[in-house]
Amino acid sequence: MSKRNSRRISGDPRKTGGDIVGPGGPHDRHGVILDDRTAVLLDHTTVTLVETRGGQTVLAMLLEGRINKTTERARNLYLMNEDGAAALVTELLALAHRIGPEFGERFTDRLQHLLDTDAFTGQLGNPS
Repeated sequence: MSKRNSRRISGDPRKTGGDIVGPGGPHDRHGVILDDRTAVLLDHTTVTLVETRGGQTVLAMLLEGRINKTTERARNLYLMNEDGAAALVTELLALAHRIGPEFGERFTDRLQHLLDTDAFTGQLGNPS
């Protein structure tokens, strides 16, 4: 049970997920079939840095949300290195631009605004 809302939280990956299947590819318009019955409707993210036993720093991303068509919630932690994080960001950027130039531009402008105003949990500026 979640302490926040007293609803059951699933960490069982067999209960969540959904799927994207062919016959087309990810770049084809209307070329895939979505099974969203157990998709997670993302409503909360938490990120942090984790040091592995070997001393490597990796990114940790906790994704939470309601499991589609249920009252149950899912909460799954993903660990990734810089390659995984870069792949996630670039795929989201590419998808935003495939929606259409206006959406892609608004998405990119919003990202730039967040970077320019330091409106995120980390700081990109030069250390003082």
